[in-house]
Amino acid sequence: MLGLLIFSSLNLLMVYTAPEVWTNKHVGPWSAFHKGFTFSGFDQFTYIVISQFRPLYVHLRHPALLYFVWPLSELNDWLKDEYGINCAIYIVAVVWTLIGTLSWTLLYKIFRKIIGLSLWESLLLNVFFYSFAHVMIAMFVPDHMLLTMTTLFLMLYLTGRTAQQGKAIATWKALLLYFIGTGISTTNAIKIWMIDIAGRWRRRDFMPIVRHSLLYLLPTLLLTWIYYYQETTANVEEQRFQRRIEARAQTKDSVAYEKKKEEGRRKIALREDKQLIDSPLFEWTDMSIPIIPTLIENIYGEGFQLHEDYLLHDANESGERPVIVRYSRWYNYIIELVLLFIFAAGIIAGRRERFLWMCMLPFLFDMLLHVVLRFALTDVYIMTAHWAVVIPVAVAYLIKAAKAKPRLRVTLLTTVVSLTVFLWWHNLSLLISHIFSK
Repeated sequence: MLGLLIFSSLNLLMVYTAPEVWTNKHVGPWSAFHKGFTFSGFDQFTYIVISQFRPLYVHLRHPALLYFVWPLSELNDWLKDEYGINCAIYIVAVVWTLIGTLSWTLLYKIFRKIIGLSLWESLLLNVFFYSFAHVMIAMFVPDHMLLTMTTLFLMLYLTGRTAQQGKAIATWKALLLYFIGTGISTTNAIKIWMIDIAGRWRRRDFMPIVRHSLLYLLPTLLLTWIYYYQETTANVEEQRFQRRIEARAQTKDSVAYEKKKEEGRRKIALREDKQLIDSPLFEWTDMSIPIIPTLIENIYGEGFQLHEDYLLHDANESGERPVIVRYSRWYNYIIELVLLFIFAAGIIAGRRERFLWMCMLPFLFDMLLHVVLRFALTDVYIMTAHWAVVIPVAVAYLIKAAKAKPRLRVTLLTTVVSLTVFLWWHNLSLLISHIFSK
């Protein structure tokens, strides 16, 4: 019930942002949702696709997301005819509230049934997790982060529960979640496979694991077919649509059109110069960004505590926000250090727990992706919801380990409560001020 209240309130805030523009069915969706939408680097494509079904997602990274969203677009078309407004923001608000509540329930069950915490400790860590800045924001922005996070939570819960019984998750469940998760975002393929293998691994089980892993080729082939189907059907039609728009823009003002095209070519060339490898898969890698400031200010900074300067501006939009923004108050860095300290202590406390490693392996994969390969470093904080669950899980094992030491346990719980209160106050107040300033 508490989760439902939190997520419905956050989604109501999002609906409030610019309803008069976003619900006007006579305004083109692309134009409408580029007005008033400034939430870090999150995309508004889902709003646009629901408003006007178009293949706007990058199919290589989101091979089946378009078709997962299609029923919502059909629902919106019917509501437009019934009520005369574009209901995309209301549809997303309802669906995201329900999915957010599901993620809350799964996380609570993980703390309660898998790790074995008390009811109040489980609730505390739930509220603690959703206080993280870019987890909180992922609960209402129309991007795929909430969908990815909830899919991973479901995989973790099912795998963790069966591992407790000395069994492995049913193969059909693992493959289904792999299909859904990878269809949402291709990097989920590695994470879901890692969680599955961590749950199945036993000594001298190498060949059975290899044979089981080969079964993942089945949903992979299906997703590959979906990808190529989109490329040869929906994407071809989208390219024709884009050419018609460009032709009209060129006829209307050829000078402005050529200037815009040249600016676009310049940005692409600049981005390609910074890529790790010249390949579409590495399109958003950037080797020019310094990694230590990024770790401090973005990955373990902005992901958990919003910066007041350039609040929620987009670093990918020229001039909107520098990649590295520093906190103006010293205590933000103290909060960051405390978070990292209890995270590290939790890893040490739970290092022998299989479930912690089910969470750690996807986290390490994301760190490889972002820190080593430098993927999406310009706005890496928006990915926080993909990996940050490992922090409260580690803290849960620390709390469990401290049960035999009452003073340490009270100190730890007091620390978590203090962090939770501060993060909710800091992030929510800035978020509300950002929305109401529009």
